[in-house]
Order: sequence, then structure tokens, then C-alpha cells
Amino acid sequence: MNNRILQGFIAGCLGAIILAVLMYILKGAGMGNPAFVGMYEGKFGPNPPGGQVVAALLFIISGGIWGIVYALMVKNSTILNGFLFGILPSLWLLVVVNYALGKPLFNDFKPMGIMMPLIFNMVVWGSFIGWYMSRKSKVVVSF
Repeated sequence: MNNRILQGFIAGCLGAIILAVLMYILKGAGMGNPAFVGMYEGKFGPNPPGGQVVAALLFIISGGIWGIVYALMVKNSTILNGFLFGILPSLWLLVVVNYALGKPLFNDFKPMGIMMPLIFNMVVWGSFIGWYMSRKSKVVVSF
């Protein structure tokens, strides 16, 4: 497997873990379940088997998949282009995932419904993945 693709997957998974922890902190502050739990329950019904754990694992894996997409699309990683790349998973969520779950596109254009995915995917996840990949691209690994 291409080392850059593997690093993209790892970066995406780590970024998703950071987001999951942040969302659970917000849940502890009274902001409700993380969005990925709501999406999982929206697809499989309330209280599906494994609930929070399975939802979190699927969220982390999807972060890894988006990390692979980043690694394939962006050859010179920086925090800025990671930040900008974060708009793609945001648009995917706001259009494709919402449509698949029968929710309004762009979260019915409610400001928080649009801003939170952008903040999470661009500022947190995207910036992290750009930073991580820029550091990994400077290290030469040979086997």
C-alpha cells in the first residue's frame, strides 16, 4: 500500500477521533448527542445494537476514508489546504448524507446546522489532517 495513502487514512482517523472526543465533551456540556450518533440512529432506528460505540467507529473509519481522498488529491500538504479540503466532507454531509437520511438539505439552512459541520470539518479535522500530513511528508521511510 502506498505510504501516503496509509498516512492519509491514519490522519483522517486521528482527526475523527479528535472530533468525536470534542463532540462528547459538548454532549457533557448539555449540547446533546454527537451528530454521528444521530445519523446512525436515523439509519438503524433508536437504540441500535452497539449504539454509541458502533456509531463512533463508523465515524472514525469515514474520517480515514476522507483522509485517503485528501492524500490522493493534495500532494503538498499544509494546514491551509487541509482546512480548505474540509469543505468537501461538509458538503457531502449537508447534501448526500442528509438526503440519504431523509433530512433537509443543508440542515434546512439553519445557521448552526451549516456552521457546525463547517467548523468541525474545516477548522478541526481539516486543519489537523493538513498539519499531520505535512509533518509526515517530511519524513522519509524506507523498508
